[in-house]
Amino acid sequence: MKEEKKRLKIAWLFPDILYLHGERGNILALERLGAMMGLETEVAKIDDGIQDFEPMDYHIIFCPPGEMVSMPGIIERLSPHREELENFIDSGRVLLVTGTSQCIFGGRTERSDGPDFDGLGIIDCDYRERKLVYGDDLCITTDYCAGYDQCFGVQIQMMDIASREKELGTIIYGFGNNEGSAEGIVKKNSIFTNLLGPALVLNPWLTVEMIKRAAVAGNLEISETDIDMDLEMKSLEVKKAFALNKKTNLKNRAVR
Repeated sequence: MKEEKKRLKIAWLFPDILYLHGERGNILALERLGAMMGLETEVAKIDDGIQDFEPMDYHIIFCPPGEMVSMPGIIERLSPHREELENFIDSGRVLLVTGTSQCIFGGRTERSDGPDFDGLGIIDCDYRERKLVYGDDLCITTDYCAGYDQCFGVQIQMMDIASREKELGTIIYGFGNNEGSAEGIVKKNSIFTNLLGPALVLNPWLTVEMIKRAAVAGNLEISETDIDMDLEMKSLEVKKAFALNKKTNLKNRAVR
């Protein structure tokens, strides 16, 4: 029983189908930071055995991005688990969904070249596929992380998001959910975001916060340890300054 309180169980959804942008790095970050917090991480790839998938067997579920054409099939395979996934989120455990896969859990998605499809309806959002993909740096402020309120990454935004949920953060630099100032969605402790990079590698304070929240919800025992994030914080400030300088240069060109 003592060993179970030290085992962080992670489900990795459809890694052979949802494989874009090197997001598997988020799993590596969870394993590394989890070990530094005294946890033994156990990662299960959920794919062919989806019929036996029990979301509440896990503390963290990760759903990386994939091609839009794959989404209806993923939704169909997850539909029998919709209520369990909703219970997982309501329990305070952590579901991390990045990029295009956000539409799996939302409402209606309008494809640029059809056909449209409906998601699981777990979050109150609708989506519209963009004809032109937006790619750039992405920097936000967020109140999700205790002790540090900024996160940096990149975005390859393939859809606009009309959300009625609480946002993950506010744009410092980049492109919001629907060309606005809000980025991402938070529901309980779960995150739906266009912050790529992978985000958990670039922002270890976000990784630590997710593990802490999952540990509380799953009654895990984590070790109190001082994790040095000074290098990553300095890196964020340099990258943020670079991105904001690009923004200034674009404004100056527009004035001319």
